[in-house]
Amino acid sequence: MSGGIAGWKPVKKNVWNYTEIPEDPAIDDLMPGFEIEYIITGDTVPDNDRAIFGHCIFPPRSAHCKHQHLNACEVVYTIKGIVVNGYTTKDGDVENVCPAGTAAFAPVGAIHWTRNPFDEPAEFVFAYYGASSIKESGYVDLRPEFEGEK
Repeated sequence: MSGGIAGWKPVKKNVWNYTEIPEDPAIDDLMPGFEIEYIITGDTVPDNDRAIFGHCIFPPRSAHCKHQHLNACEVVYTIKGIVVNGYTTKDGDVENVCPAGTAAFAPVGAIHWTRNPFDEPAEFVFAYYGASSIKESGYVDLRPEFEGEK
């Protein structure tokens, strides 16, 4: 898993536009089917070892499958459209429909996911707190474990 985009050495600065972030093939393999940019990371801004901020556009009927961050919590804030944010509790899976203006929180280590089962695209931003790269967040891809649940 990428700790940064292979071959890309950005000049660290405090202000970025998501369109300045190149595609990361490692992230595209890990999270296929939607647009994602990790904008604020330890690689892109100076003096950052505790936060990640990113941007996603989910086409209709796309999803980021079950996963967890062992070292970071995550917040997802819907900007446009509607997404479904889910998480696993001791009693099973819980999903919440999140229209524009809604924030969802996943604590450190929680199994969670985001999906767009609707006919319109959805746009949201996300933040991890406690790490400045995906690798440092302790990202665990749970797709192989849950593939049979569809």
